[in-house]
Amino acid sequence: MRITKKVRAVVTALAVAAGTLAASAGSGVAAPPPPGRLAAVEIVKEEANVGDFWELSAYCPKGRVAIGGGAEASFGDPPHGHDLNLISSRPMVEDGQATGWVVSAHHLWDNIPQTVTAYAICAAPPTGYQVLQSDPVQVPQKEVAKLTCPTGKVVLGGGGTVAHGDWASISKSYPTSATGSGAPNQWAVGGYGDGTTTATTAFAICADPITDLTVRRYNTTKTEYEPYGGLLKCPTGTSIVGGGASANGPAASLYASRPAKADETGSQDGWWAQATDDASDSNMDLYNMCAQTV
Repeated sequence: MRITKKVRAVVTALAVAAGTLAASAGSGVAAPPPPGRLAAVEIVKEEANVGDFWELSAYCPKGRVAIGGGAEASFGDPPHGHDLNLISSRPMVEDGQATGWVVSAHHLWDNIPQTVTAYAICAAPPTGYQVLQSDPVQVPQKEVAKLTCPTGKVVLGGGGTVAHGDWASISKSYPTSATGSGAPNQWAVGGYGDGTTTATTAFAICADPITDLTVRRYNTTKTEYEPYGGLLKCPTGTSIVGGGASANGPAASLYASRPAKADETGSQDGWWAQATDDASDSNMDLYNMCAQTV
């Protein structure tokens, strides 16, 4: 099993600096941000060795809400061909707000402990803040369930959960636009499972438009059986406030889709994602959402 030189370099940089990402949350209550801005943004992470389908949560500090989040799973050697799959990466919803992020994973071949990390992107509640959750719906393989924000609002983050099963996996979780252009106002989630459809629950975190929010997409390719993906960096002077990934192969499985801070990447903030696909060559769309914060 090989990793392309470009991706291997990113993996090495992330592995070396992984311990530098802030793991603690502040205790102060954040002041409301000005309209159209994001304030008091902080990434909180929680890491633990857990069993199959066990949920792990990262909590936002008091007075802040989750505007996005992500997950990563590992168990030693890089996985391949559905060895390790993300089952859930979603906001923790309490009283209509996202108070943190919940993740879980599944090891296909053995019920063994695995290292799972939950990332919550927390901020002072932006104006128009709202969290949406769908009922579970049956989604055909390679397709997605979408949640649309109320008229006039944009999507800041989102996530999803797929039904438990031996082959279950999230393959897609990313921002998109109902019109195909302009500011994203939808969150899309898709999965892979035992049958032709997968029971999928989608979540979307919405708010009033953010003045300087940028959304970027980049497509990566892979050769058969290799982990594939990479790091999509934010423009200089901006911070990562959200992101996602769409692994597009016929049997694609995400095992990482999460924020990466500048002190971890060695330059700018970004969004990091990796996936596997044991059925054929595949590709991934990487997404980052970046903004100047106050």
